[in-house]
Amino acid sequence: MSRKRKPKYVTKAVSEEISVEIQALLWGLMDILATKRKERMDYLQVFEISATKKHIHIVNKQEKPPIQEKFVFSNVSIVTKNVVVWIIDDHEKQVMLFPSDY
Repeated sequence: MSRKRKPKYVTKAVSEEISVEIQALLWGLMDILATKRKERMDYLQVFEISATKKHIHIVNKQEKPPIQEKFVFSNVSIVTKNVVVWIIDDHEKQVMLFPSDY
């Protein structure tokens, strides 16, 4: 995916159910992954989020080419539920949504 700045959008459901801190964390991961993967970045990124009292675990997956990476954030005081979030990049914009929003 292109590294140029694109507008970023979230669905109403994501806005209501995912904290702004987690949204910002996912956007940041998306930027890091795009820089790292360059042309190997798929248009659909899947983020599986799970949390414990002091850790947030995020598993990122994409299909083409198949890549999976795990991230663990320690000593985090952000409360979040276990959830799957998609980010779709259509070259014009990026949209954060739940699979059920699609």
